[in-house]
Amino acid sequence: MSPEQIETAAAALATARQGQPISRLPETARPQSEAECYAIQDAVLRRLRENVGGYKVGFSPEGGIFCAPIYASKVHASPARLPARDFHLIGIECEIGFRVNQALPARATPYSRDEVLAVASLHPTIEVVDSRYQDFRSLDRLQVLADNFSNGALVYGAAATGWQGMDLVHPPIAVTADGKPFADCTGLRAGDPIGLFVELVNFVASKRGGVSAGAFVTTGTHTGMVFTEPGVTIRAAYGPLGRVEVSFPP
Repeated sequence: MSPEQIETAAAALATARQGQPISRLPETARPQSEAECYAIQDAVLRRLRENVGGYKVGFSPEGGIFCAPIYASKVHASPARLPARDFHLIGIECEIGFRVNQALPARATPYSRDEVLAVASLHPTIEVVDSRYQDFRSLDRLQVLADNFSNGALVYGAAATGWQGMDLVHPPIAVTADGKPFADCTGLRAGDPIGLFVELVNFVASKRGGVSAGAFVTTGTHTGMVFTEPGVTIRAAYGPLGRVEVSFPP
């Protein structure tokens, strides 16, 4: 993509964040690679004058991982009240998150697992899924990745203790909506969340300038994606890992 095409895509996504969702990116401004998606993500970030407050990570069909930024203005401590009017749709995903408490700057050699965990804390989180598209599930993956892989917000609970050695692929998560059962915990299909976290740190450190202190990393849903409505309060209890809560006042 040319710089002009990247800016065309970024303009469409930035405008959709402030108004109505779009059906898709303009035909001449659709990414054909993950690298082009990252260029669009960066261009939208600049247009909105946002800062990166975290990342979501997953495995890429191109090999390795993919990542998408979570804006600092969209990261909230639990219990959070997020006005429903700020979202086009409200999807809920319960995820293991990590906070990087000390900056991990760019460097030539990868960070080891021990180095990363030494400066990190684990948090129960809820990712709120939103989209700047009318129906993101009908679009190709790269258009979705260009739109921060449908991130709307991240809500995090207090740092957990004693989690080392726990089964983080199948943590005990009980989710309710206004006190009623809401979603089942089926485990993390992507595998070890710590491994994903470490890969994300090294990806960002090698290609995107390093991870800043305070950044969160969310490692994939344990509950699938379940949609909710304005006015609902979602609570997720992670057993010994703590709890996290978010409501969406209309």
